[in-house]
Amino acid sequence: MTPTVDSSVGGWTPISLLGQTHQTGIRVASASTIRYYLGDRCTRLTTIVGIDDAVRNVGPEGGTSTFQVVGDGKVLFDSGILTRDATRQADIDLTGVRVLDLVVDDAGDGGYNDRADWAGLNATC
Repeated sequence: MTPTVDSSVGGWTPISLLGQTHQTGIRVASASTIRYYLGDRCTRLTTIVGIDDAVRNVGPEGGTSTFQVVGDGKVLFDSGILTRDATRQADIDLTGVRVLDLVVDDAGDGGYNDRADWAGLNATC
């Protein structure tokens, strides 16, 4: 599935986590990796990660993921397993990072209904 920028599943609605909408961010399905070349030009990354509220319209199955921010091969943030009922905020130091990976995995139960959001994603560069 292709990442969706600034919208939820299908691109029709804003990203929504636990009833709160976010005008910016990236929505992906698990498993996925989005890679950015920063070239040591950024200092901070902030985001809220979680499962998009759209999964509630599909059914109770699935909807679990893990989120990692990896800089130059080193894990800088790990959300642990998130269900559709939890989010995590991240405020990550990117000083010195050349290559940044945003990684989502299926939390070990397959990718069904794993509509994973990097909400409010913002890098200071």
